[in-house]
Order: sequence, then C-alpha cells, then structure tokens
Amino acid sequence: MRLSDIVVLSWRQLTQRRLRSVLTVLAVAVGVITIVALSAQVEGVSASIFESFEKLGPSTIIVSVRGRTPFTDADVMIMESLEGVAKAMPILTTGVRVPNVDSVVPVIGISSVDLIDFLGEFQMRDGNIFFDAPAPQAVLGYNIAVDASGQVRYQAGQPVLGQASQRTFMLTAVGILDLYGTATVVQPDNSIFVPLDYLKQVLRSSSYSLVVVKAANSEQVEAVSELISYAFSGRVSITSIKQITSTVVQITGQVNLLLLGIAGTSFIAAGLGTLNIMMISVLERVREIGIFKALGMRDKEVLSIYVLQGGLIALLGISVGMLLGVSLAYVLPVALGGLRSELAPGTRNALGTLAYEPKISPVYIAVASLVSIVVTLLSSSYPAWRASKLRPVEALKYE
Repeated sequence: MRLSDIVVLSWRQLTQRRLRSVLTVLAVAVGVITIVALSAQVEGVSASIFESFEKLGPSTIIVSVRGRTPFTDADVMIMESLEGVAKAMPILTTGVRVPNVDSVVPVIGISSVDLIDFLGEFQMRDGNIFFDAPAPQAVLGYNIAVDASGQVRYQAGQPVLGQASQRTFMLTAVGILDLYGTATVVQPDNSIFVPLDYLKQVLRSSSYSLVVVKAANSEQVEAVSELISYAFSGRVSITSIKQITSTVVQITGQVNLLLLGIAGTSFIAAGLGTLNIMMISVLERVREIGIFKALGMRDKEVLSIYVLQGGLIALLGISVGMLLGVSLAYVLPVALGGLRSELAPGTRNALGTLAYEPKISPVYIAVASLVSIVVTLLSSSYPAWRASKLRPVEALKYE
C-alpha cells in the first residue's frame, strides 16, 4: 500500500468523527498554549528586568545601611577612595504625602549628574532636570504627574505641595519623567527627585540612606564589594547588579520548570484523550481492518494508519496551540494591566499594559511540540499495535 493511501485512510477516519477528533486536538493544544503563553510572560518579564539593570550597568553596586547608623560624607569619601571604585553616588530618601496621590511618595535626594547615572537612561516627558542647588526644585515621576485615567495632575513649572511628618514644603516641578515602567533600585514612575542639598536642608540631615557605587569595570565588581564589606564591617548590605541578574536567571529557570510541570498535567489529559479516541477508532473498525487484512494489508501498514492518526492529532494540536498560545501571550499583559489598574488605581503604564513585552522563546516552542508529539504517539502505539495484531477471521466475525 502506498504512503498516500495510508495518509488518506488515517485522515478519513479522523474526519468521520469530527467532534471527537476536535476535542482530542484541543486537549493537545491546551498543553501547547500553556507552555507558549506562560513562558512568554516569564521570558518577557525577565528580559525587562535585564534591560532595566543593563541601563544601570553591570559595574553598579548598591550599598545600603544595615542597622540605624546612616552613611556620612566621610563614608562616601572612603568608598570613593577604594581601589577599583570609579564613582560613589550618595542618596537620601524620605516619604511625603502629595495631594491627589493616595500612597506615600518616595522623595529621593540626588545630584543632577548622579541622577542620570542612577536611572541609567534619562527620559524626560516635559521640562528639564533640576540644578544642583539647595532650591525647592523637583523632577516628578510619570505616575505622580499623570493619574491612572491619563489626566495630568502636574506640569513643568507648577508647584507641588509635600508633607513629611509635621513639615510642609512647596516644590516646583521643573521636569516630568517619561514612563519607565520597570523599577531598578527605586521606582522612577512613582518617585519625586530633588536636589540632594535641598533635601538635606529640609530634613536637617547630613547623612545618606544609601550609596550607589560604580566599579571601574564589571570584572572588579566582586573585588570592590569585598573591599567595601571589609571597610565597613557589618554596617552595610551590598548588592551588585551582577548578583541580581544571576538571581533573576535562577528564578526564571525555576518558574519555567514549574510552568512545564503545570503544562504536563494538560498533556496527561491529552494523552488519555488520544488513547481513548484511538481505542474507540480501532473497536469501531474491527470488521474494516479484517477486510483490509483479508485483501492483503500487512500488519505494519495497519500499524502505520493508527500511528499516523496520532501524528496528525499532534500536528493539528501543535498548530492550534501555537496560534492560540501566541495570541494569548500578547493578550495577557493587557488583561493583567487592566486588572492591576483596578486593584491599584494609583499606578499607570503605557497603553494600560504591564511594563514588559512577551518574548516567544523558540526553545519552549520546540519543547511544547516535542512533548505533544511524544505524548500522542505513545498514546497511539497500543491501539495501533492492537489493530495490527487482529486476525482477519476473528475480525470479520466481530459485531
């Protein structure tokens, strides 16, 4: 029997029970959809985090206070004097209440030069950066200047009233940041940046909350981290961008393994569905198989018909799953962004979506396809073998 005849017989048997075949194909597709759509979210979030940290640079080290003793100018000078340190950026933070903003807004005191390095990429929507002077100037994050509905709260040049503890002070918004979306060390969209000397004056403080250190190059990050740890003993907590990215890689891998495990349950259901339809298909066609074998069809040709049916179910399931999985991958951020806007109306992202773009990974497409094929072929193997071993005489007597 020719291969084309085997393909025609396999396809005809599938189309004769269309509803049953469609349900089996959808069972296979569910596993593919799960892997493709969810892995795209994990890869997209991971890529967004990597992009955010790459802006800061792999040579960035974040030094924060451990305990209650803040950093002083002397501490900053010590960090800058260490071998391998290119720059140390002192930062002072506090929280204020701003009219029409529900949550406490972080106010970050930093020099204008350091602010550009701190954000990694300076994106202005309106106005300009502040001058390094003890004056009440401010650069507002996007979510401070624009509310969740898109209405503008503040524009460049407008005053902004802030209240911290018992102090009330007036800032002038000299600039509005564009939408960043992804947080780095802080969340730029939800923060207010002011000159460092001004915030020190308002808080009557000469100390700092944290210091961002830039190593001369990425190869010296570990050595610089050790030097800082040695110089300040147990006073500091040190986190490097290289450590964070390494942690992100590990977490991403674990989440993807979890997703594969979840998708595995779908494939189990798909395998059982395929086994069911193939067994029923064999039982419905016992007499037909007996006629074919009586006319000279060999065992391996009968086996090929039912194995090919399993293969066709797999290919159809993969095709449907890929189409729906890719579509769902791009719909999920929009849906989740809308849900987050309702749960947390004080935040906003571009186009109402989450601040990442799904990444369709060829690796997970290949995994989903391979697992689908293996599951359906294994599920088809026993019914196919059983059909091939039917004796013509017994098959022709079957009712």
